[in-house]
Amino acid sequence: MSKKRIEYDADKRLIKVYRSFSKARTLVPNDEIQKWTGVLRDGEDEKGRKVDHVRYVFADRDTAEYNQQPLAFAKLQTFVATDGDEKPFGDDPNFSVREDFGIDGGDGS
Repeated sequence: MSKKRIEYDADKRLIKVYRSFSKARTLVPNDEIQKWTGVLRDGEDEKGRKVDHVRYVFADRDTAEYNQQPLAFAKLQTFVATDGDEKPFGDDPNFSVREDFGIDGGDGS
């Protein structure tokens, strides 16, 4: 069973999506990621609140690590909650769509 809680910080124009799954290393569903990517693109959520950032906060490190690359690719932040504190997890994705699909061979051609 998974759990999800959403909070909004008006000062930072930030939505926090708190996620936990019964099984570590579970991916956030693609349709959920698309929803938040759309909110970022539009600059506001369905309630009309201004949004500049969407942050996923995971209950465990393994799930944060498993989701970091797809979330970063979607321009969503990945954090992990540890001892009552939220810390950023990971960097930008280390791949690109162009390379993944063989569009950019990387050899200057």
